Amino acid sequence: MTEGLRSVASMPGRVTALAGVTFTQLIRMRLFWVLAVFGVGFMALQFLPYHGQLGTETRGLHQLQLIKDIALGCIQLFGLIFCVGATALLIPRDAEDRILYTILCKPVPRFEYLLGKLLGVWGILLAMMLVMDGLLVAILHVREGMLSAEMTELLAKQGATAEQMQPYLAQIADAGNSWNMQRGIVAMFLGYGVLTSMTLLFSTFTSGTIVSMIFGLGAYFLGMFRHQIFSGINAGMGDGGVSESMYWAENVTAVLLPDFSIFNVADTASGGVALSGGMLGSLGLIAVGYMLLHVLVSTLIFSNKEF
Repeated sequence: MTEGLRSVASMPGRVTALAGVTFTQLIRMRLFWVLAVFGVGFMALQFLPYHGQLGTETRGLHQLQLIKDIALGCIQLFGLIFCVGATALLIPRDAEDRILYTILCKPVPRFEYLLGKLLGVWGILLAMMLVMDGLLVAILHVREGMLSAEMTELLAKQGATAEQMQPYLAQIADAGNSWNMQRGIVAMFLGYGVLTSMTLLFSTFTSGTIVSMIFGLGAYFLGMFRHQIFSGINAGMGDGGVSESMYWAENVTAVLLPDFSIFNVADTASGGVALSGGMLGSLGLIAVGYMLLHVLVSTLIFSNKEF
């Protein structure tokens, strides 16, 4: 009994050590070069040919919204590629480097091994998203200041008073960085956390990295566009309704695969659609539930494999 309690008490240390090793492995893959490319791309946003022909009232708003749309699209694309690519490499790379056999020869439960791997990926994903989000906030702050100065000068030439300028300047401030956009980015991170755990699940029973990546990307797009896919199939069948087989297929798919579209709210949040704290909390609970399920199923499959 005492030995069992000791093992449970030392579990956080073992998991943290495995997460640290995974974090270091991913850094050695020079993934931070992606951040350099991302930063240069962000700097290029300052030189885009913005819509100068727009009216005084909307010109600044369109510039800020364009920056946010492009930047959030880059973050989404990076997150998708990183989660699937990096996670699919973990177990095959450990097996190739013989690290997997060294770890499993020690009294390390396979649940802890998989959990440590996931925490390592989540840690570096969080670090990278924080850096990219920080770049976005900084650029929005600089551009917002420039636009406010330009708008003040333009309105002053038209004879507007400080009181008349205030509504336009307030609109520019609201169109920049906001807590609502930050909640959308948090929701995006939660969705990619689920994608990471699902890709790890696939890697426990597939035959290689490429197959795991195909499964991960396929599951993501099927979960993202599930309603559209099944609606298109039903429309193509031309029976005027939903067949029983398609009904059951869609519901089974809904249980097995997360609806990733519910996490993809950063664009709408940046456009002004309110994302409440309660909604974000619900997304967090859904994400944690799926991630825990994926880790448990991964452990069950991984425990039956011989290494």
